[in-house]
Amino acid sequence: MYKRQINDYFTAHGGFKGKLGMTIVGLSLGATFFSGLSFIVYPSIFYTYGITVLSGLVGFPATYLFMRLWFLPRYLARAGRSPYEIIERRFGKPVRLLASGMFVMLRLSWMAALIYAPVIVLMTAMGIGEGWIWPLVALIGLSSTLYTVIGGIRGVIITDAIQFLLIAAALLGTVVYVLVEIPLSFGDFAGFLRTNTQLLHFNWSIDPTVTMTVVTMALGGSIANLGSFSADQMSLQRYIAAGDAKSAVRAFGTSMIATPIVLILLAMVGLAIGTWYSINLDTGLPTQADKVFPYFVATQLPAGFSGIVIAALLAATMSSVTSGINALSGSLLNDFVPLAERTESKRLLRSARWLSAAIGLAVTIGAGFVGRIGSLFDIMNVLLGVFNGPLLACVLLAVSRLKIQGSVLLAAMVVGFLAGVAVVNSPLSPVWVTLVSSAVTVVVALLGSQIVKPGIHSLTSRGGNPRQATQKP
Repeated sequence: MYKRQINDYFTAHGGFKGKLGMTIVGLSLGATFFSGLSFIVYPSIFYTYGITVLSGLVGFPATYLFMRLWFLPRYLARAGRSPYEIIERRFGKPVRLLASGMFVMLRLSWMAALIYAPVIVLMTAMGIGEGWIWPLVALIGLSSTLYTVIGGIRGVIITDAIQFLLIAAALLGTVVYVLVEIPLSFGDFAGFLRTNTQLLHFNWSIDPTVTMTVVTMALGGSIANLGSFSADQMSLQRYIAAGDAKSAVRAFGTSMIATPIVLILLAMVGLAIGTWYSINLDTGLPTQADKVFPYFVATQLPAGFSGIVIAALLAATMSSVTSGINALSGSLLNDFVPLAERTESKRLLRSARWLSAAIGLAVTIGAGFVGRIGSLFDIMNVLLGVFNGPLLACVLLAVSRLKIQGSVLLAAMVVGFLAGVAVVNSPLSPVWVTLVSSAVTVVVALLGSQIVKPGIHSLTSRGGNPRQATQKP
């Protein structure tokens, strides 16, 4: 009984089959990656750079085909009880530990930033000082932790789906409010933007140091999205929860519809705010892009509706925090705890809940200090990129039939991580971090495996059998 319960806690034991289950998992995928950070950052980014940001949508059809036809059938055919088990089977325990360690570092920092983001909005909306940071951080972080500990992945997925609908409704309501309040018809709205701003013009520059261009978003942004959907444990958990490849493909298809809809709504909010402040000049408008939307919510929206928008922001934050807590506890428990200590399923389930609580407490404490790092946009791109790239390369190579040695891939992932760090500290746009770090990891792994001959202890076969190490997979 307890063995089934622990599988259910982390993967729902494949319990989200059927049309309703696939829809819920698909909406959960969308809600997980449109976090409170996205809710604050993207409208402000669209407000600054215009529709160029939407260039990332051109990669969605290719991503869908890749995931449907190649990745998901192969991954789910070999997946075990935990998302990264496939890595150990193919490349050995050290590679799995490194991959899981990168995931843990990525999500711990990311979740701390997630909790911090809505705190700034709440403080602005309520007109309270910085003395309220810690009480608000504790309220958001600990409440998210509570229902993750109790409900496991089932509670996370179901609440994700509900919160996703709330987020979409709040964004649409913001756009409608601006269109009603500004002295322009819908047709004049677009004309005004073309004449008075650059928001409806694409930036076709091929300079990789420019922050936001069509090329940057189409290539760099698409690879970053692919990493989130195929290498992140929070996504992989949901595919396993779908039960089989057919259900997972349909759930992913739902997310491929829902995610662009929310991205377009975020773009419309950013363009609406751009129009608003072009007509209604405001000397108090923040100079930092990621503070524009919170400022608009706090100072321009009616009191009742601003409360709804803030509730949607909190919903977006909590959906991602709860997903992260559950995925992190699964990663730490399945990847780092010795097998001998994981044989008793009753003890494992109890440990999973306590570990979820500890992670929630840790990221809540971290959220109180994360504001010192930098802008939310930089945090989102840099933290995801330097870890997401090597993770993407590792998972794709694990699913592939390429002959890669575990020891070589271990070194390649470190080199890929360092390449990502180099991009962060270069003039290149941070959107390129995932693409560069993943490409470097793959190239080094392929070249290294050609140079270093496999030995008797190599684990390059799908089953990890040393006698099969030199055989064609």
